[in-house]
Amino acid sequence: MSIQTSFERFDRENPKVYERLVELAIEWLATRPRVGVKMLWEVLRWETSLRTAGDEFKLNNNFQSRYARKLLADFPEWEGRVMTRELRAA
Repeated sequence: MSIQTSFERFDRENPKVYERLVELAIEWLATRPRVGVKMLWEVLRWETSLRTAGDEFKLNNNFQSRYARKLLADFPEWEGRVMTRELRAA
């Protein structure tokens, strides 16, 4: 299964992950110019009450770049403020 397919399944089964990423990004960007999803991801890891389904890992690092792009698709005004790197895997 491709990373993209795995991400889509995980995202569908765990909507609270994206909801919380959006909340964290809004909070961070209210007072700072840029944010990396990796930093937000680690905050989510810290929040032990967050439970996920459908993946071996609670929060798979392979999905960080997909969530960064999803944030930018939903919030185009954050272009240049949510940091991204080139995707290396499909």
